[in-house]
Amino acid sequence: MKYLPPFDLIRRSVEIATVRGELRVSVSYEDFVKLLKQMISGIEIDEAWYLKTYEDIAKAVREGSIKSARQHFVDDGYFEGRLPFPMRVDERWYQQTYADIGDSVRKGIIASGQAHFDEDGYREGRLPFGM
Repeated sequence: MKYLPPFDLIRRSVEIATVRGELRVSVSYEDFVKLLKQMISGIEIDEAWYLKTYEDIAKAVREGSIKSARQHFVDDGYFEGRLPFPMRVDERWYQQTYADIGDSVRKGIIASGQAHFDEDGYREGRLPFGM
């Protein structure tokens, strides 16, 4: 990541109210997407990997309908559940943390934790390693 918008900028972009003694944040969907785009625009994109991994985007870039892998990720790719760069899974941690995946790997249903993460795990919100 090369840039992260300051918290104050984000805080000024939302409505903050106290509801039953708790602070609550309210934002329109359009503004929410705008905030997310500000945040993800600072993420480094592995352009070569992205285009190799997502052949449909590579084709669109070649045809000129999409400017770049980076632009696609910020405008649409993140929201479609695409990865900006390869994320290496800690196999032992992943399979222990997500017992269902470990069990599926042992049974031969899934090739590996990495395969699961790349195909479904990221979109499911699973972490590739301990944070």
